[in-house]
Amino acid sequence: MTRISERIENFLRAFSIYSDAVAEYKKNSTNVLNHMALIQSFEVCFELAWKVLKDYLNSNGINVYLPKEVIKEAFSAEVIKDGQIWIDMLNARNSTSHEYNLDKIQAIISSISDVYFDELTRFSKQVRALNE
Repeated sequence: MTRISERIENFLRAFSIYSDAVAEYKKNSTNVLNHMALIQSFEVCFELAWKVLKDYLNSNGINVYLPKEVIKEAFSAEVIKDGQIWIDMLNARNSTSHEYNLDKIQAIISSISDVYFDELTRFSKQVRALNE
């Protein structure tokens, strides 16, 4: 199994858990444990997603290593369609472990359960095709 195939499989497993967390959050958005599960599963899923992009770019001769560089190059190479959402996801991932303002956390959770979930759903379909 190649590195990128292994990374894709790990991403898809993480995405499945993230999907479950989104579903549970939408069933009961007042449960704090659902908030925590949603945030943590998003963080892991996003971390693996940008690393899939990095491995894909590297396998195509584009050597980038930092998340923001990876996102910019993936957008330039038209691997992803909306670079701004990916930058927003990166910023959300970076801030979730350091944010204590409940209003800001609620805004991030809202994006994680809707906008970011939609984008990572599209990405999961895209990488499934790559892995076939």
